[in-house]
Amino acid sequence: MKKLFLILILFASTLVYAETEEELFEQVFNNPQSLELNFKLARLQLKNGNLKGAAASLERILVRFENESTAQLLLARINRQLKNFTEADRLYNQIISNPNAPQENIALARQELGLVEEAEEDQSLWAFNGYYSVAWGKRDNARAASLNNEIFYSGSIYTSAVSDEAEYFRQGTLGLNLSRGFENSNDRLISSVSLNDRSYDSSYKDGRNQSYNFSLGYDKEMLNGFTRFSVNGGEMHLAKQNFLGFTGLRIDHRRVLMPNLLLNFGVGGTKLDFRYYDGIPDNNLKSGWNHTANIGLTKTWKRFRGNINYTAGRMSAKEDWYSYKSDRVDMSLTTDYGIGSTTLFKSFTKNNYEEASAAINPLVERRDVINNYGVSWSIGLKNWDVPQAKEPILTVYYSQGSNLSNLVNYKRDDNREWMLSISQNF
Repeated sequence: MKKLFLILILFASTLVYAETEEELFEQVFNNPQSLELNFKLARLQLKNGNLKGAAASLERILVRFENESTAQLLLARINRQLKNFTEADRLYNQIISNPNAPQENIALARQELGLVEEAEEDQSLWAFNGYYSVAWGKRDNARAASLNNEIFYSGSIYTSAVSDEAEYFRQGTLGLNLSRGFENSNDRLISSVSLNDRSYDSSYKDGRNQSYNFSLGYDKEMLNGFTRFSVNGGEMHLAKQNFLGFTGLRIDHRRVLMPNLLLNFGVGGTKLDFRYYDGIPDNNLKSGWNHTANIGLTKTWKRFRGNINYTAGRMSAKEDWYSYKSDRVDMSLTTDYGIGSTTLFKSFTKNNYEEASAAINPLVERRDVINNYGVSWSIGLKNWDVPQAKEPILTVYYSQGSNLSNLVNYKRDDNREWMLSISQNF
């Protein structure tokens, strides 16, 4: 709760005293190279409906910081409102084609590019777009067998019959987005739904995983940045049986701290409803609320984008031996050196369970330390370089990891997976 409280304080700390446009303009006049002052002036001008003044403030930023994607995003929105669709299209495509821009801005640019295309045709503020992906791959130890197949139960160690063999799989994903912009405002209403299906070959038919997710969010410009309020939900099915349902809500805020440095933080809660499931008698006892708080930074250089994110979590299950506190750190580095775009990633998770399981070992509380790292490489199949907007993309993905649990039931050192996928935004 302390970590959650500290991140909540960040929301309150973003409040600032009101300043007039004239006062800010005088400060910018005395210090025209200040990124913070120009952003503050641009947002105040937008709030006052001074679109041309805001455009001038953002253009001053882009003269000094050419690849500042948040300024590009705001300027594209202004051009869209001013009916300068060609310029808005150019700015959105600049963001999308920059692999080192923050992923949040790339995703928003893709969504809003649809608004530009619709507006050019019928002046509509509604836009519909989406993406699809088909993939093939191989996962070692697909059944998640423990190290050496050892299982500790009621004071004795047994050998499990669960196979730890590798399995080949195929996977399909479809995502659909519907969004609406507003006249004279940067606020947006966003809804999305995604479907995912992974099927394994050979004997592992029970490993088929089907899931769907939906979300409804409102993106509001506030507190010197953008805040998104969203609700979400979905279900997961294993081997055509209903395994898990979930619903939740989140508040996320993002803002520019300095040139090409984006701060994001948020809080959320998700209600997990594990179903009664054949073969897992206690599955429903895992149900409960999962609360999270996160904070992250994204830094963009000319040829690189770095990202680091920390998440604190608390899972409160029906039974205490399924309840735990978690800490997770995710890091990635993306570059467009060479052909295409390459991303290196690493994650570290620590879960501390609150009570020992009487069935496994009543004297030892479970502790998991999960490591995962890998590389992903993508190339556009039209220009054969960094993927551009709406062109087919070929991606090669490889990851490797381990779970260094203190209980033998959960120890694994061969969580490897490779995958080849073709995807496209439309």
